[in-house]
Amino acid sequence: MGRFDDIKELRNYTPHVISVLNNDMMTHIPTYGKVIRVTNKCEPCGSVLGFPVNLCLDDKIDDLPAQEHGVIILVSSVVAKAAMRSDVLSPDTSDSGSIRDGSGRILAVKRLQAFI
Repeated sequence: MGRFDDIKELRNYTPHVISVLNNDMMTHIPTYGKVIRVTNKCEPCGSVLGFPVNLCLDDKIDDLPAQEHGVIILVSSVVAKAAMRSDVLSPDTSDSGSIRDGSGRILAVKRLQAFI
């Protein structure tokens, strides 16, 4: 029995349809209707070669729902890293985890990823 065997629903809280290619089958996961984002409190801390640099602290996740049995929440990797929850996954958009067109645009991902 695997870690995600009892999952019944994937809810996509990104602004894009997530396309996953698995075993030669393409699955499109539609958006759930709202987008979950991370906000930071940032303050100027200096500059590098004339470019301003901010120090950003206090990652805050806006509108992350409570855990719900059988539900996986799909978000960006930035949100998933900040959440560090077993029910929060993101599309693997790495070079090895995605399929891209000639311009580098992601057409699909091969897998999802967890940050826990």
